[in-house]
Amino acid sequence: MTVTTDNIRDLLNRPRGLNNATINEYITMRTEEVDKKARSTEYLASGSANAVTTAQKEAAIKALVCTDCLMVLVNTVATFYPQDDQKAIDQRFQEQLKNFIKRGEDLLSMVAGKGGTAFVVDSVNSRLPSSSSETDVIRNSLRETSPYE
Repeated sequence: MTVTTDNIRDLLNRPRGLNNATINEYITMRTEEVDKKARSTEYLASGSANAVTTAQKEAAIKALVCTDCLMVLVNTVATFYPQDDQKAIDQRFQEQLKNFIKRGEDLLSMVAGKGGTAFVVDSVNSRLPSSSSETDVIRNSLRETSPYE
């Protein structure tokens, strides 16, 4: 299944003033972006749980395209809606925009290499705890490597 203009229109409750060509252009741009950022299966087994599925990519694309389309709608509310309805519709679009921005970021980070792999990134201590002082450690290491003993 691919992302279509009907998918986007359904997610946005079929708003007035959204052009099919605009949606198609955003789909093309965001598909390219998600494909570039999606983690590669080069180092993962094909059946790995960490491999990116097509459904995950499509979900990220849909959320990102909805964000783009909502930006267009917010900027063009005055053109397509009567004066009496503009404030309520603008507020609805703003709330949807906030939600889709968050959802898009979450889904994109899940698809990207950093957000979805099982590798642990954490700091570690470079020194091992010991009861002796540093000079004792150095002295002992020198004794172990000294050719004169």
